[in-house]
Amino acid sequence: MKTLIRNKKILCCMLFLFIAVSGLFIFFKLKYSKPTLTIGVYTDSSWEVPNGDADRVTKIAIKKFKEKYPNVQIKYEAGIRKNDYNNWLTEKIVRGTKPDVMMLPEDIFNLLASNGTLKSLNSSLKDENISSSTFYHNVFKAGEYYGTQYALPYETNPTLMIANNDLLDKNGFSNLNSHLSPTKFKSICHTVSLNKNNTGITSDYSWQDAQFAYGNSVFENSSVNLTSNKARAGFSLIEDLTNENGYQSVSSNQFDQGTVAFMPLSLAKYRTYTSYPYHVTHTSSFKWKVFQMPSITNVNATPASTVCLGISAKTAHPTLSWEFIKLMCTDKEIQQEVIKNRMGSSVLPKVINSSFTKKIFQKKQKNTLTPKMLNAILENIVITPKFRNYDRRLDELNYLIQNALKNNQLNLQLFNIQHQINKNEY
Repeated sequence: MKTLIRNKKILCCMLFLFIAVSGLFIFFKLKYSKPTLTIGVYTDSSWEVPNGDADRVTKIAIKKFKEKYPNVQIKYEAGIRKNDYNNWLTEKIVRGTKPDVMMLPEDIFNLLASNGTLKSLNSSLKDENISSSTFYHNVFKAGEYYGTQYALPYETNPTLMIANNDLLDKNGFSNLNSHLSPTKFKSICHTVSLNKNNTGITSDYSWQDAQFAYGNSVFENSSVNLTSNKARAGFSLIEDLTNENGYQSVSSNQFDQGTVAFMPLSLAKYRTYTSYPYHVTHTSSFKWKVFQMPSITNVNATPASTVCLGISAKTAHPTLSWEFIKLMCTDKEIQQEVIKNRMGSSVLPKVINSSFTKKIFQKKQKNTLTPKMLNAILENIVITPKFRNYDRRLDELNYLIQNALKNNQLNLQLFNIQHQINKNEY
């Protein structure tokens, strides 16, 4: 009996010792172990242009982050290309190993925001007093889905309207204001096209650009309305321009050769054209002029692609993840590196309007774009519709409209196209 009691005491002591040692082990592990923050990024340009040190901004951000959080390890896979990134991220999500922080190109944002992959940032934004006024307003909206902010903008790429200034002068259009109304724009294109060797606008100017010129989006939620007054005004503009081009495709090469007055061009491609060593391959000998995209008064008409950063809804490190994306998107030094090294634009007005950006633009050869003008362009950005299947429905709509335009049947086909798209709504 005494032996049994003694054995029980020994067992209890051993159990107590085991619990105490385990507790100490867990305590010291939690206290001294380094949490690991995983980030999903691609290393090349978002905009299909040459990008020298593509990892530079990420590396600088990680270094700056670790100065504040030296006990945190940051892990990311280097060398992922933009064209492979969506498949890479999808595979991670399916396997349940998605990174804590994710780079979000526009073509996957709606899907990930709608299926619960991303964490809402609303409470963090409120706590930090960060709002759309911190950024360019409509650039900030690129990370919003049905009223919830799921991501912060990191880099944006607006569309500019580039003009052959020599050709404009030759046709009597000197000293034009940088903002053209659709009527004025169409009139200039018509005048230039009277010379059979010249054309008003390249085919890069799309029916969507013409809709934006009148402050219109053909999408009403996921349905389309192609027959409103604004929609018909936009379609009339693109029909007139297409007719001026003789229903033929007008390429950027023709613009380079000096025979076309206008060409829409993304900021990233514009900066590539005007940067050494890439400008040596750009053969045009005429002077360029930069305009905003044409529009009626008081509407936003500038298309832009925006890359955002978001947080996994299942992250084990929500606070650290928030601190990292906040650093990447709102820190002045990091955003200066974005505009210096990534060919797109910073998303912060305080960076665009700084002496730092002014010096960068002054160094560019043939560069007629100023920070003041870029600021005006970024304030004029269009908000694209936000619903799950937006890209797919836009592709369907674009195919039907382009075919109707090519066959000079757009005005006759609008109602049928509208009916077909809305019938297939899903």
